[in-house]
Amino acid sequence: MSTAFLPILEAAVLVVTAPLCGVALATRRFRGAAPAATLFALALTVSAGWTMAFWDWSTAAVGGVLASHATLAVTGLALAALGGWFGSTLRDPLDAAAFSSGAALAAALGLFAAGPLAADLPTKIVNAALSASPIVSTASAANVDLLRTDLLYRISPLAHRRFDYPAWYSAFLWYGPLLLISIVGTARSLRKGWL
Repeated sequence: MSTAFLPILEAAVLVVTAPLCGVALATRRFRGAAPAATLFALALTVSAGWTMAFWDWSTAAVGGVLASHATLAVTGLALAALGGWFGSTLRDPLDAAAFSSGAALAAALGLFAAGPLAADLPTKIVNAALSASPIVSTASAANVDLLRTDLLYRISPLAHRRFDYPAWYSAFLWYGPLLLISIVGTARSLRKGWL
């Protein structure tokens, strides 16, 4: 596998694990939450270091590497904060994990799951959905044409239609406000629990 696909792999792992780490940190039932979150952050740091060390710098700009990791950082923090908000609001941690992971997966893969229905959507909606996907945003920031890779080109109707990849800063426009809203919601939920 090319090192260009490492940020995409990181984004896929992040979509699944970040909300779960947020739920684990917000609920008081998990004693191993802090070490698990630390291990997760360390794994992403090592992966980012691996990408930086073994990247083929002759074919990729430094800006693409930095932009893809900035995208990973903001989406990871936002999805973890969303998991924390659900974890502090809902009584059952499994419900919080299901809702936060479901929301993250819907944002990341919802357009792809739509299958042939996505081919009939207006271009503006397709562009917005691609921009909201952490995986597509990370791939776009890393200058990887994800939808025209061999597998997705064969199975996805999106690859055969007109669309625009999101700009690298689009993740900040989607996930920056989500991060702030989730932090405020978590703080309010925890304050009510302490009173």
